[in-house]
Amino acid sequence: MSPKSRARRRRPAAPRKPRPVQPRAEQPRAEQPRTEQPADPPSGPAWAESIRQQDLGHAVSATSWLDPGSSGDRYPVSVRFSGRRAGASGQPQQGDRFDHTETIGDVVPGSGPVSVTAKVTDVTPGEWIVWARPETGTVRGGPPVRPLPPPTAGRPGLRRLLWSKGNPVPAGNTGTRVMTRPGGYATGPGLVPMSWAPVVAVGVVAALAVQAVLAGRAHLSIAVALGVSLAASVAGAAGARAWYVALNRGKVEGIPSQGLCIQGFIVAAVAVLVAGLALAGIPIRTFLDISAPGLFFAMAIGRQGCFLHGCCVGRPTASRWGIWASDGRVGARRAPTQQLESLGSLVIGLAALLLVLQPEPSSSEPSPRTRCAGRSCSATARSRGSRPSGAARS
Repeated sequence: MSPKSRARRRRPAAPRKPRPVQPRAEQPRAEQPRTEQPADPPSGPAWAESIRQQDLGHAVSATSWLDPGSSGDRYPVSVRFSGRRAGASGQPQQGDRFDHTETIGDVVPGSGPVSVTAKVTDVTPGEWIVWARPETGTVRGGPPVRPLPPPTAGRPGLRRLLWSKGNPVPAGNTGTRVMTRPGGYATGPGLVPMSWAPVVAVGVVAALAVQAVLAGRAHLSIAVALGVSLAASVAGAAGARAWYVALNRGKVEGIPSQGLCIQGFIVAAVAVLVAGLALAGIPIRTFLDISAPGLFFAMAIGRQGCFLHGCCVGRPTASRWGIWASDGRVGARRAPTQQLESLGSLVIGLAALLLVLQPEPSSSEPSPRTRCAGRSCSATARSRGSRPSGAARS
């Protein structure tokens, strides 16, 4: 072996350079569970565009009817809705397919038919084929859920008006053809699209009418009283929305009428009301007296709009006192929250109206106490005048 080769073998090995750490390849999206973060609330033109998309953008709605059984404990149920656009061929494009799952936390056995409605947006307008597959949620040992056929419309009436809404999709492998609708009209059974605002408007008109009549009876300016009430109502609506946004830390979406809090309405309306009455020179006590009956009448009417719209619903129940109502997603027998509050408001409004209509005693007519005092003084004077002179001198 040559000296050069021997020297090369004895030379210490140079330190190896560290290899750069290669980033791990991301797994397919299908295998990575993602948690969607709420998007920032749109503002300006983007906010108006979101409202237009929600109300006028096309959506697919599908309803599956279930039989919760007659006895047992509450249990969860999931319904998987899948669909594809009819007539679509080749590679499916965005908006040509969907796979959506609706999960009910608690199904109450013995509560009667239950409807589960899915509303899928961002789809291609046209005709769709939709499948519904109920998945038995027997996590807590509940009975197997059984699908029910959609109820028939029947004769014209309230049942046909409320319960024949949506696109009933029977469970099974046979798809049901449905048509897309504007988002504001893609509702489920038991609901009337765009019903909340008109019913609430009727309640506001009724409240102002009652207030105007009572204001004239109390010799107040009807125009000024109605102006103050309208200003307080507008400020209250803005305060209700601001309270809702603050309560949800700004993470809200949808149209303003879908996020209102009565607490914010009261705070803002009272502030504007006190200032307006001070400027108009109207006594606060008198104004509140003439406003209370109409306010409760408006609440009694407005709660019916909540019932038709699917908000402020009660909890599912198997009680015979429950009524079938929907929150827009799940329809079931529920505690009649809206009806009870409407009835209570009506009773309070009638009682307040009777108290306001009580005639006040006239200032020119002496009160019973004054009349009694006058009679006592007259009797005393007569008794003194009828005494003998000698007794008077003694």
